[in-house]
Amino acid sequence: MSRTNCLEQKLVLELRVENIKKTAITLWELLRMRNGIIAFFGVLVGATFIHTAGAIMPSTKVLMAGLAALLTTSAGNILNDYFDLEIDRINKPERPIPSGRISRSDAFMFSIVLFLLGLGFSKSVNDYCLGIASLNSLILIFYARYSKKLLLVSNLGISFLVASIFIFGVAATIQDGMNTLSMKEIKLVAIITACAFLTTLSREIIKDIEDIKGDEKMYAVTLPIKIGAQRAKNMAIICTLAAIAFSLIPFTIQLTFFNLYAYGVVIIISDLIFIISLTMHPSLGQRVMVLGMLLALIAFFLGNMVPRLMS
Repeated sequence: MSRTNCLEQKLVLELRVENIKKTAITLWELLRMRNGIIAFFGVLVGATFIHTAGAIMPSTKVLMAGLAALLTTSAGNILNDYFDLEIDRINKPERPIPSGRISRSDAFMFSIVLFLLGLGFSKSVNDYCLGIASLNSLILIFYARYSKKLLLVSNLGISFLVASIFIFGVAATIQDGMNTLSMKEIKLVAIITACAFLTTLSREIIKDIEDIKGDEKMYAVTLPIKIGAQRAKNMAIICTLAAIAFSLIPFTIQLTFFNLYAYGVVIIISDLIFIISLTMHPSLGQRVMVLGMLLALIAFFLGNMVPRLMS
């Protein structure tokens, strides 16, 4: 083989590797895999509230439920970008669709496929998960289409979706309707659900503050546009402080088989991050809040799992 042919083959290989890399980056951004991974982990955390008798590893059905949550979350993210194309051309032109790295029609079809896969995995877990996944898929579709026209309603919808991830995890452990929740489990599920709802609502409001320039040009109806950015931020602060208050409830009630030391160390760091995020510019603050949410998930997970690891 001549030197020229070797160079040509090497060049072709490098181009293929570069194209694969670019495609992978585009898909990662389009799917917003960070959100999907958090949803997957949230399902696992929800399931830990039910698993007993020293169970450590999640069951196959719980893992499938986590995958269903990841797929459905990613589908919703793509569909939201599909409908927000004109706004994103102003606010976030680097995203895959407005930047032209993927066509709008291809993104739409990809979203539909992911929705169907998510429902399929949910059905394979149980009918409870299928019901929750179906409801959440409808809310995601409605949100993507009308999120910029519904004022606070759209923010509340997304907050419900995030909070329902933990209920989804609980539902994944139900076998033929035989499982029942103890009072301890009900308290923990209620606390983490409330925390997730309030922190997500706060972040959604802050994201609307970040997007206010493009939203105004597209005649969107969001909370910051309606009542002003400062008042909207004040509402976000109230929601965050309320979430922090809920996160401290485990220290005031008696919980068996829940390690408050492991939980406490991480949740305090998480709460401090939430407070710090409120002092930042909206574009950075809403991203820092994601770190706080992830740490809060880890806190609840450790609180549940450490006693089992030590038993």
